[in-house]
Amino acid sequence: MESIHIIIRDGFYIYEEYLVDEIGVNPIRNSVKRKKPKLYLQGIFVHYLMKELSESELFRNNFINNQKRLSNGRNNLHIVLQTTSIDLLDHNWNHRICEMVREKSEVDHILSWLSTLGGAYSALGDYFQECAEIAAKISANQFKLALRIGDPQIAARCRLYLALSLIQRKLFRQAKKIIYREYRQAVSDIVIDIRLLRMCKGIWAKLQYEHFLHVQEKQKSQASSERNHSMTETRRYI
Repeated sequence: MESIHIIIRDGFYIYEEYLVDEIGVNPIRNSVKRKKPKLYLQGIFVHYLMKELSESELFRNNFINNQKRLSNGRNNLHIVLQTTSIDLLDHNWNHRICEMVREKSEVDHILSWLSTLGGAYSALGDYFQECAEIAAKISANQFKLALRIGDPQIAARCRLYLALSLIQRKLFRQAKKIIYREYRQAVSDIVIDIRLLRMCKGIWAKLQYEHFLHVQEKQKSQASSERNHSMTETRRYI
């Protein structure tokens, strides 16, 4: 089997050694102590060379045959690293990426605080109308941040939080539309988010329960009103 021994080094140190054959590129440790041909390459091009040797069998075989032909049959090659002559970093793009990463970190931090605060107000919203309204405002702010970072999953959860606030304020029809739309969108996504589906089902169950209690309370209130009205009419005739 044809093979070639490649040693990557600079003027003083040996960094890596590989045995390249028809099967692939394998790292080795024991260097052969003999005179070896030298190939001077810039560091970035060494990376590209080794990557191509690993990926392409045709390139690998041609490289082995050509190197043996140029070095009179020797199967050893020194690749001597040279200083890169061009600037490989795009500093403007690097600065932009740093700003985007910093902004994403800050937005994630704000979202975590809003989630904690919104959860507290949402829990109190079952007992206090004002807390449900504040929870809705917090959900709206979370939704704005989700749109800013372009995360559709967080945006969907923010809309469901808003639906939960609407349920607490007895606005069942608006909440129903939001939950139904988010569920249909979640099941049609290419990658289905199981947690989002469970969230839709959980809030839908709360909607049904709260609507049932609201209807019962309304019926009791109506029955009580009719009973009081009947008693008033009876007293009037008496």
